[in-house]
Amino acid sequence: MKFLFIFLPLFMFTASFANAADQTDASLILYFSFDEIDRDIVPDHSQYANDGTIAGAPESVTGKFGNALKLNGETDWVEVPHADILSVEETVTVMAWINAERHMGPNSQRWQGILSKGNAPRSYSFYTESPSECLHLSAGGSGSVCTGKIALNEWQHVAAHVEDGVHRYWLNGENVGDFPGNNPLPGLEDTASVLVGKTHEGQREFLGLIDEVRIWNRALSEDEIIQEMETGHVGLTPVDAREKLATTWGTLKSRK
Repeated sequence: MKFLFIFLPLFMFTASFANAADQTDASLILYFSFDEIDRDIVPDHSQYANDGTIAGAPESVTGKFGNALKLNGETDWVEVPHADILSVEETVTVMAWINAERHMGPNSQRWQGILSKGNAPRSYSFYTESPSECLHLSAGGSGSVCTGKIALNEWQHVAAHVEDGVHRYWLNGENVGDFPGNNPLPGLEDTASVLVGKTHEGQREFLGLIDEVRIWNRALSEDEIIQEMETGHVGLTPVDAREKLATTWGTLKSRK
């Protein structure tokens, strides 16, 4: 019987970890959980160590899974230096959990940046958008807007991919638009950094919470997107954002 008591907790831990995002997937090129941050460095959980650097003074708060970043919509974001693995040539999938306070960018800009790489050329820029109140994906110099509605001040899972010139969108695991006929991706021509919480045009900073940012250099299927939506870094249970406790970034940076 004593072996059962030893085995059961170990099994539960292993099962929980098995439900986490697959960090050994070679096509997963960037993954920020925001669960553990070393002063101003955000660790990348992919195998490529594309760590990001904090700009501004965002807050670390309880997120959809573990912790999230709370961005002020003006001076807070994360920047990742260019690496060739972050450029995409044929396909890409971008996703995140967001809890947005607005659809537009600052000063009534039409777009609000979730994540991006490049501008001219552009690998991927993923936004909330107004007046659609949905998602906008721009890649390779062409873009589209989804057909759903992003609720404000509550957690929403957002994802999009590019495959054979088709932009496809998912909101909370539901397909909200397929748009064919878009331009090819730029590949290694794009040497810009990756940004989380803004885009390279400026005046498109994100206001609200961002969690579980993930980018693949392939097009995930709908089943894969739903599976990824339902799991965090270590298979944690989602939390209610109303119970979040905020810690200022200045306090976090002072800890060693």
